[in-house]
Amino acid sequence: MRTRRGARIVLLDRDERVLLIQHRNDGAIVVPGSPVRDLFWIPPGGGVEEGEDFLDAARRELVEETGLTDVEWGPCLWIRDVQVTWNGRPVHKQDRYFLARYRGSADDVSRARLDPGEQELIIELRWWSLEDLAGADGEALRPPGLPELLADVLAGRLPDGPRVLRA
Repeated sequence: MRTRRGARIVLLDRDERVLLIQHRNDGAIVVPGSPVRDLFWIPPGGGVEEGEDFLDAARRELVEETGLTDVEWGPCLWIRDVQVTWNGRPVHKQDRYFLARYRGSADDVSRARLDPGEQELIIELRWWSLEDLAGADGEALRPPGLPELLADVLAGRLPDGPRVLRA
């Protein structure tokens, strides 16, 4: 089984809102036991390239997907390992979620560096408050349990080491 390593960024602005990206599900990735949704929200991030570690990939992906470079990096918060079907093949996805803070204007986020394929799949970038997340009834949020996970982070309850998330 192929393994795909990924890095994601739990990016908080100065108002303690988290940036999420709304993705179109092109049907390429199916998580067994999860409903297939046409659209879902997920923190910025993507695959780890050859020669990168998870944090290097997080830094690169943040610039590519948001244009933001001046962030304060925190620890790796969460690890999510899940078996998925990707383009009809079984894949072991290993994602690491890093905390980062952006003190500039929330309006600085830009989609300008997205490649054409990403531009087709990325619908919207939005800053979400904890209250917005808690009220996101019917929205597909990734990782599962994001409102509760973020509540711990905002309350200063950071894990001693990365917390392993259930699929």
